[in-house]
Amino acid sequence: MELKRILAKDIRRATEKAVALFGQDVLFVSNSRVNGMTEVIVAVDVAPEPWAEAKDRGDGERFGQVLQQSFKALEKGATASSHEAHDAYAEDEYAQAKSLYDARRQQAKKQAEKSERSERSENLDTETSAQNEHRDYIRGREIVDLVRDELAAIRKEFKLAQRVAAWQSETPANTAVRPLVTALAEASIPVSLRTLLVDHINTMSSLDEATDALRLHLTKSIGEHWAKLPQRGVHAIAGPAGSGKTLMVARLARAAAERKGVESVAVISYSDQRAGAWSQIQMLCSQAGVDCLRANDPETLKMLLAELGQRRLVLIDTPGVQVTEKLEQIKTCSPEIQCHLIMPADASSTTVRKYLSGASSEWHSLMVSRMDEATQPWALLQMLCETPVKLSAGSHSPQANEGCQVVTANEIVALALRGLAVEPNLVAAEVVDKDDVTVVSSAHALVNRIEKAAHAS
Repeated sequence: MELKRILAKDIRRATEKAVALFGQDVLFVSNSRVNGMTEVIVAVDVAPEPWAEAKDRGDGERFGQVLQQSFKALEKGATASSHEAHDAYAEDEYAQAKSLYDARRQQAKKQAEKSERSERSENLDTETSAQNEHRDYIRGREIVDLVRDELAAIRKEFKLAQRVAAWQSETPANTAVRPLVTALAEASIPVSLRTLLVDHINTMSSLDEATDALRLHLTKSIGEHWAKLPQRGVHAIAGPAGSGKTLMVARLARAAAERKGVESVAVISYSDQRAGAWSQIQMLCSQAGVDCLRANDPETLKMLLAELGQRRLVLIDTPGVQVTEKLEQIKTCSPEIQCHLIMPADASSTTVRKYLSGASSEWHSLMVSRMDEATQPWALLQMLCETPVKLSAGSHSPQANEGCQVVTANEIVALALRGLAVEPNLVAAEVVDKDDVTVVSSAHALVNRIEKAAHAS
């Protein structure tokens, strides 16, 4: 810090001159009138030069020379007066040189620290950007693979449907169950499952009988396999992106906290790099009143699990990309971790097979989300008929504060049957000849009813 003196005619001009010379950050110390002029004293920051520049200018050598001269003066044993004068001069020079040296050394140290912080920040930004790009690349590859698998499945279904259509045309269904057969044909049911269902109800004589037979057949094929909701231990919730993992974790944590207390439950977000994912789970956990922690690698997760060993229930929220790889990392932390799969009720056949049939992981239970939105859970039903999986939690509302309950096969079958648009055939109320009962088209029957209503009015 250095003091500067400025003279001007008045205080305004002195202020403008100080700002013009030393910038907006100049510090005004005092002002006074001197010989009809305004004197302003300002304090100015003086940036000390780096030690390298001082060395180039010879200040370091000058400091050494002054130091040597001071020692020589002391050793000569001159007279008291000359010795005191020389000693005072030497000490003054020594102090000035040392002060200059310390200031420039401190400045060089600050610049080195600033450069190091800037480099660390740039490296961190570069690393974060690289991680985001890698995550986006992995997610893009998974989407491309999923679309490719979906197209292959559609081609396979189309060829199978062509073969089945010729066989079904040879065995027409009973007139009473044709509306249900038509509804099954129009629903997004896998061809193999639809063929079995149509063959099962083809010869039945009433629509209600056929519907009950479908419900009973599907329920028996799935079987009664169910698991309790996570209540004790460490549980990892995994599934495809957008399946509602975070929301299900929050519901399970809230339900456990209400039963056993908030201090017995904890949630860990593992390696989820999506924008806003951490803030979302923090908000949901704060609403439930449970602790929420974050781990980006297996070492950190293992340390957190050791710290939370006294908790009754620990739930791990996993990302929607590289699901199998992340689960393998989680399992390395503890062999007692139970893995649960969450799947939307209306998931496609390719997605369901990828996680239930093609995955190498053994799922402790299957959780079903979007039960309130889905109307076509036929792909999930087909897989449950083929692969016995324990059913556990189901979500019936998009609200986080709504609880979750154990979902059953009966409930999924009922959801599928409600989604069928079954419309009974409209039959003409009047016939011309009672001995020759003829069923007219639905359009004619509807016209007849409208005409009768008009005449009655």
